[in-house]
Amino acid sequence: MVDCVRLQAVSVDRIPLRRQWVLDDAGVHGAGVVDGVVDLDLEVTAAGSSFVATGRVTGEWAAECRRCLEEVRGRIDTELREVFEWEPAEGETWPIVDQRIDLGPAVRETAILALPLAPLCSLDCAGPVPDRFPTGPATA
Repeated sequence: MVDCVRLQAVSVDRIPLRRQWVLDDAGVHGAGVVDGVVDLDLEVTAAGSSFVATGRVTGEWAAECRRCLEEVRGRIDTELREVFEWEPAEGETWPIVDQRIDLGPAVRETAILALPLAPLCSLDCAGPVPDRFPTGPATA
């Protein structure tokens, strides 16, 4: 939770947030954020009666190669820009509760959307049984 009272009172113009964040359930369909940990480099600013969180979410992901099922690892480096409102529009903005914003759900969603859908360990991965299940174009 980020307390935004100082932003609302205009005693500061932004709240920087640079830290590690542990996500709950940070994966989907065989891919996930390694140890559920991402690094945040964000700023929260006031925009009228709303708050806006902008910055970067970075971390490591691990998944299974879609062909050989060996572990594949890569890097998450994605932008986060989310709006928090007193009366949020479902699916578009996030709620403000008691002058605080909970970045957890927005950060989790951003990290999950950055995971690869069908990772490969290498472009020339032939899979576990290349003679039986060829990976190239179909032959006539």
